[in-house]
Amino acid sequence: MSNISKFAKPWSIALIYLVLGIAWIFFSDKAAEYLFSDDLREMSKFQLAKGIFYVFITSVLLFILINSLYDQVNSRKQELELLFTNPNLGILKLDEFGYITYVSKNTAKLTGYHSSELLNKHIIHFTPEEWKEMDLEELKMISETKDREGFIFNKHLLSKSGEMIIIKAYGIKVFDEKAKKTSYIAAFQNITDQVNFLNRLESQNKSLKEIAFEQSHFVRAPLARILGITNVIEECELTESEKMDLIKSLHQSSSELDQALKDIALKMKHATEKED
Repeated sequence: MSNISKFAKPWSIALIYLVLGIAWIFFSDKAAEYLFSDDLREMSKFQLAKGIFYVFITSVLLFILINSLYDQVNSRKQELELLFTNPNLGILKLDEFGYITYVSKNTAKLTGYHSSELLNKHIIHFTPEEWKEMDLEELKMISETKDREGFIFNKHLLSKSGEMIIIKAYGIKVFDEKAKKTSYIAAFQNITDQVNFLNRLESQNKSLKEIAFEQSHFVRAPLARILGITNVIEECELTESEKMDLIKSLHQSSSELDQALKDIALKMKHATEKED
């Protein structure tokens, strides 16, 4: 933030102008009396020059100030236009009791409701029964935040079609000094698809872990036999008949291991397809 913006309050600008103006008049007049006390003609010229200089300097300062403020207002205007026109982002305003007083036009796309169906309704009105207690707790925490303090919350809503949707809101608590009322303004977006995707991933990972745990002993048994048979063949002197028996057992264990791996692959495929 620029240094000028720190003094952008109207009373501070007026006060600075008043102090500098009085100081300029006082000290410049003292200087004029000291330099031209005996020459009224020169004093008159000096007074004219210092007046023109004062107007010039204040004009330059006013230009810098107004230009800086204009740039800030224009930048904020562009940010607000982007915010209000973003089709994936809605704006919601609540009064101090939690009743909806304003919603942006793209609310229908995000929630399924027309703005007229949301206005003057309590925010809990659209909450599924099983989520009302949790939402009330979150709203209570938000109501206890300080003025101009931001907050983030997730809310579950029943759409017009009866499906549950989840919105994520980023808001701020505002106190109107003139009206002596508190309100809440929040930008929100529908995150139902993201939440469902993460839930599917979590469920899929859980299923895969369960399959891996359940099937691990089916792999360990034939694998242990294969390792044992190869170790006997390498370390012991065997007759041809014994070698043939061991090779037969090795082949059988290999077939069991191959079947176990195929079963695991099939179950993993079914698990992923089920989640999709």
